[in-house]
This record gives sequence, C-alpha cells and structure tokens, in this order.
Amino acid sequence: MKYRWLHISDLHSLSGIKTEIMRMALLKEIKENTPFSFILITGDLSDKNQGYSEAKELILGIAQILCLSQDKIYIVPGNHDVNRNVPLGRVDRCKELWKFNNLIEKDEIFEELIKGQADFFVSYKEITNKDYPKSAIHFCQKFDNNVAIIHLNTAWMCCDSDNESGKLHLGLKKLSKLFCDNPELNSTPIKIAIGHHRLDDLNEMVRNNFRTLLNEYDIDLYLGGHCHESNVVYDPTISVEFCSCRQARAEDFNYPAGFIIGNIDTDTDQSYFEFYSWNTTLSKWTYDYTVNPAKHGKYYLNHSKYKKDSSRKIIVDLKLMGGKLSTVEISNKFPNLAFSEIYKTSLVNVRPESTDEWNSCFDSVHSLFIQVIQNSHQDIHIFPLAPIPLLVYFGFLIQNNSSNVSIYQYYENANEWVLDEKSDDYEINEQKSLQNNRILAVSVSISAVVQEIDITSSLKVEFDLIAVSINEPALSKFNYKNDVENVKNIIKNHFDELHYNYEEIHLFLAAPAGLCIEIGRIIRKDMYPDTYVYQYNRRNEPKYTRIANLMELKYGN
Repeated sequence: MKYRWLHISDLHSLSGIKTEIMRMALLKEIKENTPFSFILITGDLSDKNQGYSEAKELILGIAQILCLSQDKIYIVPGNHDVNRNVPLGRVDRCKELWKFNNLIEKDEIFEELIKGQADFFVSYKEITNKDYPKSAIHFCQKFDNNVAIIHLNTAWMCCDSDNESGKLHLGLKKLSKLFCDNPELNSTPIKIAIGHHRLDDLNEMVRNNFRTLLNEYDIDLYLGGHCHESNVVYDPTISVEFCSCRQARAEDFNYPAGFIIGNIDTDTDQSYFEFYSWNTTLSKWTYDYTVNPAKHGKYYLNHSKYKKDSSRKIIVDLKLMGGKLSTVEISNKFPNLAFSEIYKTSLVNVRPESTDEWNSCFDSVHSLFIQVIQNSHQDIHIFPLAPIPLLVYFGFLIQNNSSNVSIYQYYENANEWVLDEKSDDYEINEQKSLQNNRILAVSVSISAVVQEIDITSSLKVEFDLIAVSINEPALSKFNYKNDVENVKNIIKNHFDELHYNYEEIHLFLAAPAGLCIEIGRIIRKDMYPDTYVYQYNRRNEPKYTRIANLMELKYGN
C-alpha cells in the first residue's frame, strides 16, 4: 500500500504580504514533492469567520498544482470557522454547556450551535463539491478500499478561543454512531481521524472516552492543528500517532508557517511524517528541525503495521547536487539497506557563494548530524555529493571514532553508487616540502590537479606543503573504500606527526565526495590548529576561495 498526502491547517485567510509570498513558495515546494494521493485541511480556513473566498482560491490552487480533483480534498472546521454571534447568545450558551462534565447530548443542542458554522458549510461545498453532513456532526469518507478518513467536527461548541481549552465536548454519542454505522471500518487497513483541536482542548471525561474509542476502532492517526505549532506524539497504550500542523500564514514571527507531508508505504517500510517550516529570514521552505521526536524534520510511524524492522539502518541522503537520490536503485543494489530510515537536508542543487549562503548550508548539515547521527547506535550509510567544504565539515562532525558509519561513492562513469565491491589499487604519490613555516597547505589531486601556483595565489604567504596525488587525476577515479582508506591513512599519518608544528592547516582538495568526508573525519577538534577549507572556481582569481575555519563552525550540540 502506498499513499501520500499534504496536511495543512489554520489558513486564517485575509492575511498580509508575507503570507502571500510564503504561499507562492508553498505551491512551488509541494509541486516538487509530487505525487500526492489527497489533501487534508484541519480547520481555520477563515479568520474569525472571514476570508473563505481566499481560502477557496488557495486550496483549489493547491489541488490543481497536485493534479487532484475536488473529491480528494478532506476538510474539517476550526474554532475560527464559527460565527460567534449565531445563534443569539451563543457565548453564554456554550459557557453554560462547558460546566457539564458529562453532557446530555440532545439533538437540539447540536442543531442550535451548529448554525454558527453555516458559512463554513457553504465554503466546504464550494471547495469539495460535496455537502457537509451537518446533522451527523462527525462522518467518514473512504479514499479507497484501504483508507478511511474520519472527519471530526471538534469546533461545533466553540465561542471563546482564550477560555475554551479543556472544556470542549466532542459529541461522543455522535462519534460512536459513526463507527456503528460504518462496520466496514473494521476491515479498512488505514484509518485516519482529522479534527482541529488537540486532545488537551477537550473536556477531561470526553478526552478519556475519545481515546478509548480510538483504541476500540483501531484508528491509526489523529491529525489536527489549532496550536500553530507542529508536534507529534505516539501513545503506545492505544497505538495512535497524534500529529499537529503549524499554521499556513506567515505574519506571526513567533509561530512560523508550516505544512506536513504524510507518507505510508508498507512495501518499502517508508511510513512517516515530514515536517516543513517557513524560514522568515531566508524566505524559503526548510525541514522543520524543531519537532521532537522527529529527526531532522522526519518522523517514522511507530505502529507495528507501519514498521517491519525495529532495528532499521539509516540512510543519509547528502546528495546536494544533480538529481535526487534514487533510494529504489540503492535498495536494489544493496538489499541490506531495504527498509532503512532515510534522512536528508532541505538543500537542493546548492551552489553557495556568499558568506550567508555558506553559513546556511553549514547550519543545515550540522542539524542533520545532530539529529540523525550523533549518539546513534544504528548502522549509518551516507550517500554524498556536495560542495567540498560541506563534505569536509560533515566528516569533521562525524569524526574518526564512529565505527557504525559507511560512506559510499558515486561512480560517475557507471552511473551507480559503490562501496567496497573491489579495489583499483591506484599508485599514490606523496610529496613534502617542509621549510619550518607556520602554515601547512595540504593538496589532494585525485579528481583534478591542484596547482601549487594556485595555492600560493590564495595564501599569499610562505607555507609548507604536503601534496598527495595519483597519476593522471580525473573524475570517476578513487571510487572504492580500500583506495579511499589508503589516501586517508597517508594524510592522517602526516597530520599526527606534524600538526603540532603549525598554527594553521589549509586544505586544497580535488577529490571524490567520500574521500573529502574521510579527510574531514581525521581533523581532530581538540588537537589540531585552525583548519581551513577552500572552494575551487576556475573563473575566479585566485581560483581557491577560503570558505571556513572548521574550528569556528558549530560542533556537537
């Protein structure tokens, strides 16, 4: 079974220019993540019951971008999708009902209060081309024979957002009737409940009974919004994942916009939530690194039906240049990596130039390391293709004492990833020019020749030199682990012997990605002097630009 959905919430339409810019970028971002099976929207289309036409325009625009028909859009109302003046005396009536721990659920109560959602129901019809079954309060729609989406109207008795948390009633009899009227749910493999509010917003008695119903009818996921923050919690006592989505507006700096991509793929064991947030400073979408317990914005579902291997390996997608990493091809070539967890940065086809751009890339790589690799005891498999300074920094973070890490190389001539299938046994040349200078330059000429004149042009001071090379350097050489380890050990031995003689080390590397990471791993944070990494551009003068001092970049938590 394979399903993929977009989850957005709290649109609060009628917002400002920053939100307009964010939403334009949203359309582009989600288009790059297609295909999707359906769209889930968990309330607050409007802002204080205003702006439904703007919400309709956005939602239908998203559906068009994703090539989804209107019947693939599933929506529930939020507390803003209520006219708080309908019926007359609504606030007093709701507050009176809040006092009841065990509400007597009379039909006239629902009929009275649901009138305040009339504008939402009109908008719902315009967006989905379906009538909202108002009298039912809660209802179920089947996406297909495998997926049921249970719509919960958690906002029918809302009236005062500042004071209603922990007081709302759900309509338990209505919900129980929904399950009784849909016996086919028992045999539906995937059951997703959507509602606007969190469990904590419900009356305590209602909350506990609601949890019992979720458990009784084997509901897998409860997806919501309201709090304007993304979070996810797995409750093992009832085997339900509770997930809330950020708001879809960008005017509030304290609560960044966000969206969630949900994915269920039981064939490849890739069932997860992927969290995104809008970076207001950079005005771009990035993975949401703030969501716990998600790793680097990605959270794998815990339910046993979505998790075949409890001790899965980790694939780190560090392919930041060229096309996307094909995990299908990787699983086919390396069967031991099937059903692995897969993590990546939000960087795509990066070509950083300015200091700010480089720092943003370093921060993203650092976050990936902290949340996925640091302190992990799982087997970690890295597939890298990125600018050399980022590769060296990533290796610097990993260090050389992580025996659970394997680094693969992209063999360009064969258009495939390789590890240790064979060894080409290249002859490695070493050249040392040590004149007791305080600066050590290290050149590695594997993929191309590093010219000493270019090093001189960049440093503009006297320096000692260690040059490691092979005969006839070229791309697609040094693909296998044994050759990489040979060069790494040569450089490590030189560093261990000489590092205390120097105030600075400067790395000029023309080497494959895996070797660049391995060189970074041997730079010891607490022992080595300031160590600088360079980026090559033949059109610049000097051709090597100093990018960063590894010792000044983020390290550890």
